[in-house]
Amino acid sequence: MKLKNPVLSLSVLVILVIFSSIFSQTVLSSQSESSSFNEVWNVVMDRDFSPSTEVETTEFSVYAKGLLPIYPVNYSSVFGDGDEPLTRDAVRTTTERFDFYDRLPKRLHPNGVCVSGVWKVSEQTPYTGLLGSQATGLFIGRISVAMGHTEAPEKRGFGFAGKIFPTLNKAQPILSANFFTVDVLLGTRLPQVLDAAMTNEPETGFDFSLIGLGLKIGTILSMADSNPGFRPLTQLAQAGIPMTESPIQPRWIRLRAEKPLKMNKEPDFRNEILVALQANKTLTYLIEVSDVTSNRKSQSGWTRIGAIELDQAEVSYGCDRRLHFSHPKLK
Repeated sequence: MKLKNPVLSLSVLVILVIFSSIFSQTVLSSQSESSSFNEVWNVVMDRDFSPSTEVETTEFSVYAKGLLPIYPVNYSSVFGDGDEPLTRDAVRTTTERFDFYDRLPKRLHPNGVCVSGVWKVSEQTPYTGLLGSQATGLFIGRISVAMGHTEAPEKRGFGFAGKIFPTLNKAQPILSANFFTVDVLLGTRLPQVLDAAMTNEPETGFDFSLIGLGLKIGTILSMADSNPGFRPLTQLAQAGIPMTESPIQPRWIRLRAEKPLKMNKEPDFRNEILVALQANKTLTYLIEVSDVTSNRKSQSGWTRIGAIELDQAEVSYGCDRRLHFSHPKLK
């Protein structure tokens, strides 16, 4: 059961903004930039959370009833406060490394499902940090749509943001390393998120009706970063290595669910993930890298180096309204 989906006449415009948390209304976090897996997963699970405002109470009640919220994405949600807040938020997400905030309602990508598990590099690689040979870490991610529509057969752009803690100690506070992947920015009619292949430099796609608005968003994003359509893997390559050592990283990463697995036909991508995890016990996403292609469909040019093994999934207030993934800035 879920809330009725409002009409999102301009929802697809959000895709030109790249990835799941770049525009948001922020209440500053009071905690350190280092946090433990347990601390962040407790935020996702809404443990010890009590709404303090009428808006929070209204939003939180939807999750408490077991419903899937449908947050609208439209011109007002993106530009309702003018350009300045968007510029400020874009700068924030490329400069601050907090894992969560007291409140972080996303202007874009507001509808998602959070997952957790372990990041494992199983192959020998020439890279450093969490991309290096045999690297492991605890993992929290958020799978979302880069537009307001959550159900097939509507056009959806699937995104997978990841937060890796370079430790297997769930109680250890540590600086997480973040990355972002998307399949097609303007979305496709792919019926299942588990069939999506996502990269850190996704295809744009096309929607003629949104060219003007997309250019405006792109201009604002470019003030915070020179190439907002590409998210480097710098945080992953830097994790755990000395400051004096130069990180070595591939240019592109691709994530896709390992098959075979028990699929389902849930129209809402969030239910698809929840049901699939229940049926399969674990979901495995292949970690593939390349220095020669960003083509998500290519059968060549990609090298598998490991996998993300997921064993938990949750749709929650903390996942949608508090969790933060910092954007590695292009250097």
